Amino acid sequence: MLRLGVYKLPVAEVVVIQTIVRLYASDAAFPWQLVNAPPYDALLVDAAAVEHEYPKVVGMAAAVLRLTRMNSGGQPNALERPIRADKLQRWLKSTEQALRESRPAGPTLDEQTALEVEVSDAVRFMLRRWPPATLLRNDLDNIRMASLLARRALNASELAEISQLPFTQCAAFLQALRTAGVLELHVEQALPPSFTPQSDRPIRSDFARSLLDGIRRRLGLRAS
Repeated sequence: MLRLGVYKLPVAEVVVIQTIVRLYASDAAFPWQLVNAPPYDALLVDAAAVEHEYPKVVGMAAAVLRLTRMNSGGQPNALERPIRADKLQRWLKSTEQALRESRPAGPTLDEQTALEVEVSDAVRFMLRRWPPATLLRNDLDNIRMASLLARRALNASELAEISQLPFTQCAAFLQALRTAGVLELHVEQALPPSFTPQSDRPIRSDFARSLLDGIRRRLGLRAS
């Protein structure tokens, strides 16, 4: 979602903007939400009210739209009153596109979730079938990793350690294999929080000693 703010606007116009944003909120292609605190991706301001502090206002958001009086000459990044839903929507759409083009591309939510699975030590992977040649690309590193995963279940850290390849390369290869549907996932079950693993050697030792003492008593022998 992108964050839209207002600054020094009359209450009546704030209500109009809220109504417009709600009107388009049902559209999945409209990513804007109206917020009342920074940070802002875009900011709507009263041009007359911020005239003497405009340099400060510009630094409050990546894009600033000034609301001006009617017939003010159609200045850049300005919207003449009264506020019209179609004009505001067009400005927000163009601002959204400019913001997305200026930001480096990152992984989608699904890709990020998949990557988190790949790098988790609690999840191991094993090949259910040999990967397609288009995925291996006749690359010796890929073939080596696939051969290891065909023999045993490994997590990304173990695959990197055994193959002597960079961790990031192993995680990326695992993600590609998962996307191709050739991996089996083995998830380790977490122990209950109250469970504290202890050595069973003292328990076994006490049990054996008690058993021997019982046998001696039955035979009439004194326990040592």
